[in-house]
Amino acid sequence: MKQICLVCQNVDCKSRGSEEIMKDLENRVTDKGLTDVEVRPYMCFGACQEGPNIVLYPEKSWYAGVKREDLDGIVGHLAGGPDVKRLDTIDASLKELIYQLLDTGVF
Repeated sequence: MKQICLVCQNVDCKSRGSEEIMKDLENRVTDKGLTDVEVRPYMCFGACQEGPNIVLYPEKSWYAGVKREDLDGIVGHLAGGPDVKRLDTIDASLKELIYQLLDTGVF
């Protein structure tokens, strides 16, 4: 099953470097040979104060406050390793709302 790695590209996340993070993540996924992973921009997850935000779908993992130095751990997770627990800081009710939207195909 294809994993989609959604990287928020709203103004707040962009101001914290999400564009560069997305480009770097795309390169690392390619370098690692993860052909079943697609990195895509996402307009907003509604957790601007916690950004940059990355959501892995359909797995439903959410990483908040992502920095470039976190990308090795995220790529490791995408490759089948453990999730990066320290970046899982988003309220469960917001996560559930966003996951429901994604389940309906809103991405």
